[in-house]
Amino acid sequence: MPARKSRTSRARSPTLVPPPATPRRPTVDTYHSVPVSDDYRWLEDGKSPEVRRWTAKQSRRARAFLDSLPERRKFARRLEQLMKVGIAFYDGFQFAGGRLFAMKHDTRRDRPRLVVFDSLEKLDRERVLLDTAKLARPGRTVNIDLFVPSWDGQMVAACLSEGGSEEGDLFLFDATSGERLKDVVHRAHRVGGGAVAWAPDSRGFYYVRHPHPGERPVEDLEFYQQAYFHRLGTPDTEDTYAIGREFPRIAEVKLASLSDRELYLVTVAHGDGGQFEHWVGDGHTPWVRVSRPEDEVFRAELGKDGCLYLVSRKNAPRGRVLRVKPPKWVLADADILVPEREWVVDDIVATPGHLYLQQQLGGVGRLDRLDLRTGELAEVPLPASSALRQVAALAGDSVVLGVTTFLAPPEYLVAEAGRPPRPTPLSTPSPTDLSGWEVVREYATSKDGTRVPVSIIAPKGTPRDGSRPLLLTGYGGYGISLAPSYVLWWQPWLEHGGLLAIANLRGGGEFGEEWHRAGMLTKKQNVFDDFIACADHLCERRYTTRERLGIFGGSNGGLLMGAVLSQRPDLAPAVVADVGVFDSLISEHEPNGQFNITEFGTVKDPEQFRALLAYSPYHHVREGTPYPAVLLSTGENDRRVNPMHSRKMAARLQAASSSGEPILLRTSGNWGHGPTSVGELVDVFADHLAFFESRLVPRRPASARTHARRRSVPRRARR
Repeated sequence: MPARKSRTSRARSPTLVPPPATPRRPTVDTYHSVPVSDDYRWLEDGKSPEVRRWTAKQSRRARAFLDSLPERRKFARRLEQLMKVGIAFYDGFQFAGGRLFAMKHDTRRDRPRLVVFDSLEKLDRERVLLDTAKLARPGRTVNIDLFVPSWDGQMVAACLSEGGSEEGDLFLFDATSGERLKDVVHRAHRVGGGAVAWAPDSRGFYYVRHPHPGERPVEDLEFYQQAYFHRLGTPDTEDTYAIGREFPRIAEVKLASLSDRELYLVTVAHGDGGQFEHWVGDGHTPWVRVSRPEDEVFRAELGKDGCLYLVSRKNAPRGRVLRVKPPKWVLADADILVPEREWVVDDIVATPGHLYLQQQLGGVGRLDRLDLRTGELAEVPLPASSALRQVAALAGDSVVLGVTTFLAPPEYLVAEAGRPPRPTPLSTPSPTDLSGWEVVREYATSKDGTRVPVSIIAPKGTPRDGSRPLLLTGYGGYGISLAPSYVLWWQPWLEHGGLLAIANLRGGGEFGEEWHRAGMLTKKQNVFDDFIACADHLCERRYTTRERLGIFGGSNGGLLMGAVLSQRPDLAPAVVADVGVFDSLISEHEPNGQFNITEFGTVKDPEQFRALLAYSPYHHVREGTPYPAVLLSTGENDRRVNPMHSRKMAARLQAASSSGEPILLRTSGNWGHGPTSVGELVDVFADHLAFFESRLVPRRPASARTHARRRSVPRRARR
């Protein structure tokens, strides 16, 4: 394959110095009689002084290059202007004691805040309860990874962690003054998750914690989640064990409770692949297991009537809604309330008289309301082509909704039985006018004939002449759906003349569990084939050309970028991959990688090993290949995807590429699994946009630009 030629004659990378020296130190591992070599195993040790020096040099090199790009400052200024206008995003709505609690992300503030509304009639009057900017130590950042108010609304339990690490302790705060109370529960949140369920008298709560040092071997301290009960006013050393010794090593445990009776729900995920079991208990008698992984119940909700409502995918991959009654809690005797339909059931929310069904199809959302007395099912009207971001119960049978589209900020509505949803003061208008844009839905044909949806955001009436640069993203994993979401951070790209496309790949949940399973374990290659098909489709349909196509993704989407990059280096001239998994053979040896085995597979299984090796991006980088420009980003505090993946991938690409295009590695010392503040987001997206602009937008030679400027100036002015 011939080396890629530069598309412009300008000096595009004046500060791109050669990468730091990266010695090859070959090692060989053997899996099922298959030898696998690795030249950069030494880069896995992030604590090594040599690795830290190498990483710092890579970051300085990337920073110098990105800062030298002509459009970077312009993109950063535009993003800052958009932030100053002020857009509020709320998530985590929880209602207790007549108060509504939520996390607020305001683009005018660098850090999110926990806010509370003391009256549902006055949602324009929020009160800041916890400001993460004020909780942090100098030079550090603090995240609220979890918060749950007591049922009387007087206290909030919140897990706090530093630097995006997602490793923190549980603290209690007064819900009126924000004052921190005495109680502290240690090791109550790790990357594997955390949970709190208050007792109805608000005098204590169940919570999930990891083992303490000394309780298990050091290598097991990130596993074996168990639930304990904490009585207020006592030290956590006196907390009593509740349940969990029978759970698997990779259990991820969630808790829920009712406000008016002793009834608790324990949801146990067997890793991240979509297998669950569910238990109920009253805190006094033995716990009852309602479902096992083979029952394919993926969602459960305690009803205000004391029943348990479930969403099962057994023989119904798009989900059907069941009801299990006390006191026996026998799944085999469950009532079928809503059979499987075309729409995929993602979640359910119970109110005293109704059950709300949060659904989607191909990413577009729908909300139905089931009357538990009459069995009548009615659709709750939503804005066209919108996605449901969250549904949370309020007082009575009302719920608060967060809905969004690609072209409008989130809108927050209140829905009540028998009435159409009404707007609330929580919604904020768009800082720019996107009325001249549209979202076009098309379908690409994947390698095996599967039709794969791709949404293109473009100005109305855009000619399909290939003249515009286009950025394509995807995810394709964990049953997560890429639903419509406001493109705030990409608006400068749209204003700059670029297009944006989002692919709904197999491995996601857009069309139910069958769609998810078609892109997991030994079928993961389907995800990459789907993305490649979408990229080819966009070029064939002349939305763009191969020379003007950029691709990006993060986390599982970063793995996607690595796999596509190694399999089709000619697919796009610019690639951005954030916090990605690139060495698929070693990922499971990391603590969080253990939870991913049920999604990706394990090298211990011969068939799964062959599938992992077949697509592992790091192992398929080939010497002398003209790879495109690549920007890899990671965070030192990332506990989900070890930054060693990005280090090794950068070293391998830098050694192998023959194109002369930049291969950049940027490591942030204050990141976890991505940026944690508005300022960091501005920096990241300014880098991304400038990087793509530098590789995808041809520029005229300097002499031509000067000549054009001279022609535009009146003759007398030139004198």
